[in-house]
Amino acid sequence: MAREVGILTHRDTDGVCAAAIAKIRYPAAYVDFCENVDELASRLHALPAWDTVIISDLGINVAQKIELENAFKEASKFHKIIYIDHHLLPSGITRRTLPCHAFVHRTNVSCSELAMDFFKPPVSLQYIALLGAIGDYQEHTRRMRRMIVKYGWRLIYMEEFLLEQAIEASRKDHSFKRKITQGLAKGLWPSEIPGLMGRARSGAERERIMEKHVRKNVRRISRNMALVTDVPFAATGLAASYAVKVANAEIGIGACRKGNYTRFSMRRDEKSDLNLNELVIKTTLKISGSGGGGHDAAVGGRVPIRKFNTFLKQLKREISKLVSEA
Repeated sequence: MAREVGILTHRDTDGVCAAAIAKIRYPAAYVDFCENVDELASRLHALPAWDTVIISDLGINVAQKIELENAFKEASKFHKIIYIDHHLLPSGITRRTLPCHAFVHRTNVSCSELAMDFFKPPVSLQYIALLGAIGDYQEHTRRMRRMIVKYGWRLIYMEEFLLEQAIEASRKDHSFKRKITQGLAKGLWPSEIPGLMGRARSGAERERIMEKHVRKNVRRISRNMALVTDVPFAATGLAASYAVKVANAEIGIGACRKGNYTRFSMRRDEKSDLNLNELVIKTTLKISGSGGGGHDAAVGGRVPIRKFNTFLKQLKREISKLVSEA
């Protein structure tokens, strides 16, 4: 009897594609999704009876560093853990501190490409990694650029757009995301997966709603930052990206309330070199929040609702320091 395999992955395009590549190797693997890195520790504490656990596209933020180290140590006693990720790691976290059967980590590359390197799918299915890379703005590597030429940019970007919109429209529908993952692993292009086109249309409609919301509600809160709150669908990353474009700002912040916290995402203009990951780590830890474990150009976190304005003020101060030092 085959031993059970489970996959924990991020719910975005890169996470779905990385999971699909793992599922090519393990067709019977059960795929589950995390909304963000804050969920990883609790999920590790409550793993099903899987022999092998594949974790992909889920970074580690500083606030949960110790808790996650302990969770990995405990889980590794009962499960073979394969950890594949491309987010920035907190200081002190290495393959030695996270006891894994395999620890695959590199920044400036998509998680899907790392999964391709590790699981080595057939050449005919490697386009899945390209879809994931484009979805995470990581298609600049030499191998991905060659693949864009091979498949043609019009086809591949159209297919990625359909995939990304369908995944976004299925944010809370894990069952449909499993269907997408299964379809990709079987060699289907996104446009060939039953039901995906309708979801993609719904996703595109949601994006138009988001753009209108940002245009109506975005405001400059400093010389370099633009903020939009109460974002629809809790899609804070998309709102932050639109805030940069609509307000012509260096940094965009999208925020919404969830429970007792304000969740936020930050994105920067492509010409900016500000390290958003470090900024978020510095500012959130001071006010009982959490964040980081993302990328230089894209990061998220959460702070208590009553401290969100304090977070913004500290963020402005930190950026002013960096600008004056430059």
